Amino acid sequence: MKQEQKSELARQRILDAALTEFGLKGYEGASLNAACAENGISKGIVYHHFKDKNELYLLCVQTCFQALTAYLERELRSFSGTAEARVQHFVGAQVRFFGENPRYLGIFCDASLRPPEELREKILSCRAEFEKLNLSVLSGLLKEKPLRASLSPQAAAEDYLGYLQYFHLRFRNALRQGGPQEQILLDHEEKCHRQLDVLLHGILGESK
Repeated sequence: MKQEQKSELARQRILDAALTEFGLKGYEGASLNAACAENGISKGIVYHHFKDKNELYLLCVQTCFQALTAYLERELRSFSGTAEARVQHFVGAQVRFFGENPRYLGIFCDASLRPPEELREKILSCRAEFEKLNLSVLSGLLKEKPLRASLSPQAAAEDYLGYLQYFHLRFRNALRQGGPQEQILLDHEEKCHRQLDVLLHGILGESK
């Protein structure tokens, strides 16, 4: 095996270990020592490929958001329907992605809701394409709906995406507590769809 291939395999092994460590414990709780010990990786190899914990964490965040964005783009290309149906499918696709990739869910929640202050700007850069896609899909639907004069499609979209991040955090906590994963996934998807329905149609029924 060529040296370049060995180096790439070592780098990927480190990344896999870090994705698990940061996904389970977040930036603050993660330990490179623990990740190395649990995966039989020497600290020397880690620091040969990465300058420090921050650089490795940012690569994990970037990997998470690139994988999520690519997944959602594929889902959108394969789905046709009304604007509202496309948004519902888009929301469901996010839930399915995290169900299939639970360690990414931990990194997503950590980077979205508790980003290390010194890495905030770089994390925002890692999230940029994902945020652009989210706002494009949801704003596209809201532009077709009559909104209150005080609201813009982008503001309403940003508010909903904030709610969605909170529900993803609850989803992660539910997975950590254990129980039937399929049922937890179904419950989470139902809550996300319900919140979208509330955003679009409100919570009050029509008066008789």
